[in-house]
Amino acid sequence: MTKEIINKKIGERIKIARKNANLTLLELANKIGLSEGNVQRYESGNITNVSVSVLEKFATALNTTTAILMGWENSNEPQKDINKNFSPRVERDIQKRLQSILDDMNSDAGLAFYNGDEEMDEETKELLKISLETSIRTAKKLAQEKFTPKKYKNEQSE
Repeated sequence: MTKEIINKKIGERIKIARKNANLTLLELANKIGLSEGNVQRYESGNITNVSVSVLEKFATALNTTTAILMGWENSNEPQKDINKNFSPRVERDIQKRLQSILDDMNSDAGLAFYNGDEEMDEETKELLKISLETSIRTAKKLAQEKFTPKKYKNEQSE
């Protein structure tokens, strides 16, 4: 994986999200610290190599997620907020599990942060970390939904 994410359709999704947020090109550019021309080039697909940091700036400014901008999730589908309703104990469990996985992937371990023959760059590692955390949170949320007794489900939704 390269340092950059290549996808021409990202620009289309950025433009849709900008219009849904009722922002002009200039307003969005000011929010993320780019020129209006560069934002327009991203939207039109003239810039197809979008770095992770720029993608995160777009997502934050447009009040969306990088997953939606990448097309991994559909913004029209109801989104489950995987960060809500976790107790402090479960949050600690999630962070411990994530750290355990990341520790197993250091260069000294058998399963290392490698992309072919080269070590992964920091942006790729960060994307992998985000993906792993999302997966752990999703698994915890699904387990809670599946294994919470019915008599307690009404109490949780209040």
